[in-house]
This record gives sequence, C-alpha cells and structure tokens, in this order.
Amino acid sequence: MHYYQFNIGDYKSHTDHLDLLEDLAFRRMIDWSYLHESPLPLDVNVIAKKILMRTHTDSIASVLEEFFHKTEDGYLNKRITSEVEAFKSKSDKARKSAEARWNKVKAQSEGNANALRPQSEGNAKQETLNTKQETLNKKQASDQSAKANHSFELFKYWCDVMGKNISTSKLTPKRDKAIKARLKEGYTIEQIKAAIDGCYNDPFSMGQNDRQKPFNDIELICRNGEKLESFLGSTVQQTGNKRDINAIGTDFKTVPEGFNRKVLY
Repeated sequence: MHYYQFNIGDYKSHTDHLDLLEDLAFRRMIDWSYLHESPLPLDVNVIAKKILMRTHTDSIASVLEEFFHKTEDGYLNKRITSEVEAFKSKSDKARKSAEARWNKVKAQSEGNANALRPQSEGNAKQETLNTKQETLNKKQASDQSAKANHSFELFKYWCDVMGKNISTSKLTPKRDKAIKARLKEGYTIEQIKAAIDGCYNDPFSMGQNDRQKPFNDIELICRNGEKLESFLGSTVQQTGNKRDINAIGTDFKTVPEGFNRKVLY
C-alpha cells in the first residue's frame, strides 16, 4: 500500500504518553507495515535496521509491547492488519472485474470479426479519400504560398529600385492585393518589374511635377492593368544598371506604339 488514511485525533489520543523516540519508532513501524503489507520481523534488531533506528532498540521494544502482538510470522497491529486485508480484498475484486470486462470485450471482438471486416474496408477507402484531399489541400496551400512569395519578390524589387528601406517599408494588404490581382490577370513577374523600372524613369512619377510629390508607390503601379501598361512604355533604364528589354518578352497585353526593345545605356 502506498496510501492509507491517518486519523490525527485518534493517533494522538493513544500516543500522548510516548516520548519523541518512541513516537518516531511507532510512526516508522506503521509506515513499514502498510508499505510492505506484512508483519514486522520477529527480531527487534532487524526492525531497527529497517526503520533506520539501529541505536534505539529499547524504544522499538517498548512500542512493540504496547501496540503490536507477536505471532509466528512476526509482529502484527490489529488495525493495520484489518485495513491491509480490506485493501487486498478490494484490489482482488477490482482485478477480477477488470478480467471479466476484458474477456467480454475479447469475446465480442472475436464474434464480430467478420462483421467488422466490411467496415474496416470502408474505413480504408475513406482514409484513401482523406489522403487525396489532404494532398490537394497541401497543393493549394503550396500554390498560395508561391503566389505570396512572388508578391514579396516584386515588393522587394520595387524597394530596391526606388531606394526604399526594406526593413521599414511594409508589404501592406493594399499593396499585396494590387500585386496579386495583376499576377492573377496574367501579367508576368518580368512585366511588373519592367513597369516598376518604367515608373522610376518617369520624371513626373518620381516627383518632378508641380506638386513636387512622387507618384511611384507599387500599389499605384499595379492599381489596374491599364496603369501597369502605361508604365511599360517608359524607358527601362536605371543609373549604373543595364536592362535588356528583349529579355522581358513580347507577350505584353498592350505594347505601346514605338516601344524600343534595345539595351539602353
């Protein structure tokens, strides 16, 4: 037994006359008897060793004489013996009850084996369908993630071209929505990058206007298809950087008349 009820009042009323060593010996002897569910050894010296009171055999002998009775098997305490037997009986009943439940479940399982087989097959089919659906969901999530990466790639490119600080500039929901909308319409990443270059090379958009205010936000560049295409007609050129327009491709939705596809210096 690893647990037993301890009635403080009852114990105190029967042990008030014990000295400190006798009280300590009695408590340890009680604990040992419950823990091992067996009588205390007949040899007082062995008891003293087991309860770690080797030099206090007199106190142990005094407690044995008053609270325990000697049998062929060892020293017993009436109350401890009664509670240990009750515990063993309860544990035995619980064990038998558990065995009965287990045997019943086992019999039902064996009897229903054939009936469960179709259900198992159905479960297998359902698991296959679930697996396919999970694969589809992962693919859709992967596609969405790829689009999100394209959106950030274009935002980062815009920051680089416009001299924005990537750590302080944010890909706001409004900017992200505009970029993704143009990608969804079929504009390529290179086309949008070309439009960003075109905006950079447009003096008016960069702030050389009567309001002395730049109109070069990526949300403005990607606001709609027409706006995006208007920047594609601007000279694709950056200071100290050569860009080959031919590398962009010729599949623009609208190619302004006179658009010059050359390497500009």
